[in-house]
Amino acid sequence: MSLVMSTGFACALVPAQVGDLIVGTAVSSVHGEGAWTMGDDHVLCDGAVRDGILTVARDAGMTVRIGTVVSSGTVVWQAEEKRRLQRATEATGLDMESAAVAAVAQERGLPMAIVRTVSDLVDEDLPLDFNLFLRPTGWIKGMQAIIVRPSCLAGLNRLRKQSRVAADRLTEWFQRYAETDGKSLRPSR
Repeated sequence: MSLVMSTGFACALVPAQVGDLIVGTAVSSVHGEGAWTMGDDHVLCDGAVRDGILTVARDAGMTVRIGTVVSSGTVVWQAEEKRRLQRATEATGLDMESAAVAAVAQERGLPMAIVRTVSDLVDEDLPLDFNLFLRPTGWIKGMQAIIVRPSCLAGLNRLRKQSRVAADRLTEWFQRYAETDGKSLRPSR
């Protein structure tokens, strides 16, 4: 293995549109909802690989947001909390996985890259607290939340459509990358 790449969906913590790419310059974990703090696991992304990611994206006419990505162990689902997190970290994107992936890459001495697509925006609430589903009895509580507030079904449908746009854009980026000779994404060792 010569490169570790974290891909998937992310929340944009800066002005963006659903489907924009987020390309990481670095990643850190964050802790402490309400009073967010950065973890001490800051990992830089490989600059040469990032340049290659950007070249492929720009050649495809994709909109890209570049900056630090932060990873939370919980779903940050309310717009106010997303804005509070952005003010505390000045991050561009939020996910749940990249910091853990980066830790493994760093442990093994491998270069790291992040390319994700925006599935939700900083100024929008998710339709419900998805953290309910992360608990042992979560499905029951999550389903109760939907039954008690059936209006969240419209929000779930909106998120489904946004996720489809994000998935299509990420697929498009990977297809464009596959058409290159791969030299543009070689680490800067």
